Amino acid sequence: MHGVFWNQMNQRFVDRLVGRYCKIVTKEPGEEKARVISGIINEIDHEAGFLMIESSQGIGCLNLSTIIAIKPKKNPDDSDY
Repeated sequence: MHGVFWNQMNQRFVDRLVGRYCKIVTKEPGEEKARVISGIINEIDHEAGFLMIESSQGIGCLNLSTIIAIKPKKNPDDSDY
């Protein structure tokens, strides 16, 4: 449905990351290099194929088909980091 990373098992795993700070690696078709975005995942719309993320640059929307990897991280803004 949405690229190699996105299968049924990964959908359930990523749903558990909503509200958590994560590092997300994306690669747009035709680009040579991947991009890394860090922020809090606000919402995932599997049907539309988008993920909403709030980062230091603001709120953004990522296409699920461009996501290569997602890794939960500790939020550097947390006081217990």
